[in-house]
Order: sequence, then structure tokens, then C-alpha cells
Amino acid sequence: MSENPTSGPVEENAPDPLAGEPDAPAAHGDPEPPATEHPPIAAPEEPISLSPEAAPAPPASPSPDATRLDLPIAAPSAAQEQATAGTAAEEVQETATVAPKKKRRGAKTAVFTVLGVAVIAGGAYAGAAYLTQDKLPAHLSVDGIDLSGQSAEQAKATLTEQLGPRVQKAIKLTAGEQSVAIKPADAGLGLDLDGTIDRLTGLSWEPSVILSRIVGTQDAQAQTTVDADALSAAMQKAATSLSSEPVEGSIVVAQGKADYNAPQDGLTVDEAATATSFKEQWLHADGSIAATTATQGPVVAADTWNGFLDGTVQPLLDGPITVSNGTAEAQLPAATIGAATTVKVADGKPALSLDGEKLVASVVKVNPKMASEGTDATVKMTGSGASASLSVVPAKEGKGIDPAALATAVQKASTESTRKATVELKITQPTISTKTAESWKMVKVAEFATPYPTYDTQRTKNLRLGASRVNGTVVDPGKEFNLADRFGPITLANGYVASGVVENGNATTALGGGISQISTMSYNAGFLGGMDILEHKPHSRWFDRYPAGRESTFWEGQVNMRWKNNTKAPVVVQMWVTDSQVKTVLWGVKTWDVKTTTSDHFNITSPTTVHSSAAKCQPESGGKSGFTVTVTRTRTSAEQTLPKETFTWTYSPWNRIVCD
Repeated sequence: MSENPTSGPVEENAPDPLAGEPDAPAAHGDPEPPATEHPPIAAPEEPISLSPEAAPAPPASPSPDATRLDLPIAAPSAAQEQATAGTAAEEVQETATVAPKKKRRGAKTAVFTVLGVAVIAGGAYAGAAYLTQDKLPAHLSVDGIDLSGQSAEQAKATLTEQLGPRVQKAIKLTAGEQSVAIKPADAGLGLDLDGTIDRLTGLSWEPSVILSRIVGTQDAQAQTTVDADALSAAMQKAATSLSSEPVEGSIVVAQGKADYNAPQDGLTVDEAATATSFKEQWLHADGSIAATTATQGPVVAADTWNGFLDGTVQPLLDGPITVSNGTAEAQLPAATIGAATTVKVADGKPALSLDGEKLVASVVKVNPKMASEGTDATVKMTGSGASASLSVVPAKEGKGIDPAALATAVQKASTESTRKATVELKITQPTISTKTAESWKMVKVAEFATPYPTYDTQRTKNLRLGASRVNGTVVDPGKEFNLADRFGPITLANGYVASGVVENGNATTALGGGISQISTMSYNAGFLGGMDILEHKPHSRWFDRYPAGRESTFWEGQVNMRWKNNTKAPVVVQMWVTDSQVKTVLWGVKTWDVKTTTSDHFNITSPTTVHSSAAKCQPESGGKSGFTVTVTRTRTSAEQTLPKETFTWTYSPWNRIVCD
């Protein structure tokens, strides 16, 4: 504070005299000086400014109860300073003051009122937040399930009851017309119902959240869980089942007609996109979810196939085509042409091909004058028995139709109104020339002989007939020896007679009895000559006139004897019957060094007595034991050694047969 020598001390918190308030008593109990009236001080023409030096000194520290109001105090005027500097006797002091700005008590009251209301409101808001932290919204539904008025635990129970089963309910994942059933749980998908409810409760300062828990409405979605690895594995498995490769179109020609199979698009399942769709939709799916797929088209579109069918294939089958060589003609029916027709896809488009060899064979069959077939050089056997000899049969040129030229001509004729294909005959050279045949050094590559029971004249007749039909058989390279073909039908008309045979392990009689010995001879010719054995079967009981394990039976229509010529030249089978033996020689170009072994008999079985009621039963005294034997063969040529072959066979004993 500053002192005024005229009016005494002035408190900083003195009431404003302009506000019409009575003067406050002096602070600290100082006596109030008598009122002194002063003439009004004229207001300065210019505003009074206070320099820092002229600013009033800070007041003394107010009492703790005082409310500090920073009111500006005006400095003395220049006239007052002069009067003070004048005579002391006048003791007249002019004090110039500037009234403080007017402060309204109502504003202070309003501030305190607002602060009070704010404190009360804040308390109420905080209370509301704490009181509603465990409450769900007043009107709540989760995925369409009404949970209004339920506690958190009740809501979890409701969701478990209504949403829980969906985890185990199979959903069809579809792709086109295909579908697979997948349980969400098996695909690693599940529900987090605790998280769902916990997300809707808990302390929140958001006004909207607090209000919704009291009177609001909220639609929420259940939280789900996912095992990414399990979901990926399930989608990969489903994609394998649902994906399909495109089906290419095809045209198959049969019986003179074209059977067209239209192409079909394939489907490829996008595993990642499908996994995302399944993960997002499974909880609300209506039973099926569509997989994300891409279409994969065939190499040749349906339009292309249709155009090819109408423009290329069908004209070929519209009717017969006449083939002419200039001097002769042959007509090929549509069915014959169709049988030689193949349609396939080449370089991304359909292509038709005709089998020229088939067409040539059909033309010559219709009219043999259309061509003259050439023949390869070969060998033949003249005579029989020990006096038989081999000679070369020269090759013969032919005049034939070039297969490729015929195929081209037929296809071209199918597009012309005359439907006539013209071809030229060309000289055809044989595959094996005469010179090649003359270079063959034909020698005995195998020979074999077995005795026969000369007392059985009926059986001997069959032996001689069978040997004569095998003798001189030429087997070209890569071709097979087929005993059934050499024998022909086993009938009386074909020269065979009845004799003893073994049928189902029992002795009986039948047409052709004894020709199994010819089968054994043929087998050994091929076996010892190094040929590839294709078919044979030993007898059920061992006949000691044959080597054990190295013999073969024959029964028309059931058991045959076949082998294949694996050399580069023909082989010739020579066979004849002497007064006591059946002999055979295999002639050919020596190729194989053949070695064979036969084991001792083992697994010996004794004969027993068997009763039979068969109509053709023949009593037998029995005698010989049964046994097992193993035969091996190795073959070595100048070029290779083939793997060792092992053949094991078990013979039955010769039981005593009693006919009942």
C-alpha cells in the first residue's frame, strides 16, 4: 500500500466508493480521520499514464482470509506534487486517484454455481459409469438373438444354446454341381462367447455407451475364432474334391456314324478366397456356401468341334466312296471308311486321320484286281523224316496301292460330288529279299526224341497225324508257334481217333488220345532252341517217357502249347514218328546257347486208394508216387544273357482206382 497524508491509509480490499457503499474503517484499528471535503479534481485532458517508477509499491501481505483483488491505483497529479513541495504550513495535499474498474459480485456467484453444478454432474456421470460397467445394453441382440434384460451370464448361456450347435453343423461348400460337407469345427472355426459378452460390458466413459446400457438399443455380432492352419487344410482338401479338369471334346466314328462328345469346362477352386468366404459366412450360412472358383476351358471349344464335325467328319460318312486305279474299281461303304477313321486333337485343333493300311486291305478285299500282293522270301521243308530238306522260297514283288496316297484321295473325294478317289498302283518291295534268305545259315538249333507205346495202335495213329501237321511249320521272326492252329479241330472228320487220356486225374478215353506227346515234342523244340515259351502245362501225373517237369499236355479249347520266335530269321519245325520214337528238330540260325538243369524229385507223396463212380471210370492198380521237381533254363547270345528261368511242378501219385 501507499500512504496518503491527507486521507490516511487505503486498503487494497477497500470497498468501491463509487458503488454507493459506506467507507470501510481503516485497517489495523487506525482511528478514522475526520472527513475532509476536497474540491473535485479536474480530470486531465489526456489520460494519465504511470511509468514503472511511479507505480504504487506492492501492498503488505494480506491476511489469509482476505480475497485479493488486483485493483489499479492512480498516481498523484503534477499539481499535487508541487503543492507537497511547497510550504509545510498549508498542509494541503491534493490526491488524485483513478477509481478501480467496477467488479460485479453476481459474476463471482455464477462462477461458483457453475463449478458446483459441474462437480455434482461429474460425480453423477462417474457414478453412472461405475454402476453400468457390468450391465448389458437395455435392448440387446447378438446375431439376431434377443438378449434384452439378461445379465452377462444369462446372455452367455443363451448364446451357447442357440449359436453353439452351429459349430458342429455341417455346411455344404459348393462349386458348380459338386459339393462337400464341412463342419466349421473341423475347419478350425469356433465361437468366443466370453469375448462377445465381455466386449459389451466393462467400465466405459463414453456417454453413448453409458446411455445405451440404461435405455439404449444395440445390435451386435458374436466374436469368432479361427485356427488358420486347420482352415487352410480343410479348404485344400475340399478344393481337391471340388476342382475338376476340363473334359476335352471327342468324336468317335463307329458303324459309319460319328459319336460326338461335347467338351466341358473345368473348375479350379481358389483356396485362399474360399477360406475367407467360409470364415466370414459360416455362422450365418443357410446351409451352403459357394466356393470361389475360376473356369478352365478345354483346349478346343465346342464351336470348333461342331464346325469340324459338320465340315470334315460328316461328309466322309455321307455315303460310299469309289476307289479306282485306272483299270479296276472298288467301292468302300461308309462303315468301312468309318472303321479306318480316327479323330484326335493336334496343335490345339481337331484333326482327322485315315488308316491307309486298313483302307488298302478293304479295297483289295472288295476287288483283288486292285493290287497284287508281294511276298517275303522264306524257307520251306521238302520231304519228311530223315530225308527232309530245306530250301529258300524267293521273294516276290507286288503292285499295290500306297496307303498314305489312298487315305489322302479318300478324304479329298468326300468333299467332291463324284465321291471318287483315283490312285496309282506302285511296285511294292518285300520286307525280306531273296538275297537275305539265301544268306541264312540254317542249322539244327535243337533236337529231341521220346519213346511211345507201340502196342497202342489207335494212339499211334494220332501221333502220326499230329506230327505230320506240325512238320514243316515255318515260324517267321517275331511270330508264334501255335499247336492248336497246327492240329486243327480234334474230330473224327479231321482224322483223329479215340485213345487213352488222363482226365481230371483219372484214366479214360477220348478223341485225339496221345497227341499230348506231340505237345511235349513241340514244347521241347522251342524250350531247347531258346524260344520264348508263351503257354504250356505239364500232365497231372508223370509219364516216365518224358523228362520230369519238361513236358506239356494238350486239351482242345483248354490247354494249348505256344512259343515265340525271338530270332532274326525264320525257324522250321521238323517232326516225324519212327517205329519206336517221336522225333523233332528245330532248324534256324544259331542264336542262343541254351543250358538246362532238372532237380531231384522232392516232396514225395505215396499213392492211395480212390473210389470213383464216374461213368467212364477205369480201374487202375496204381503204383508210382507223386513228387515235385524244378527245371531251370539259361539263354546266352552274342548280344545278351537273359535272366535264368525257373519252373516248378508237382505231380500227383498214381492212385489205386476202384470203380463203384
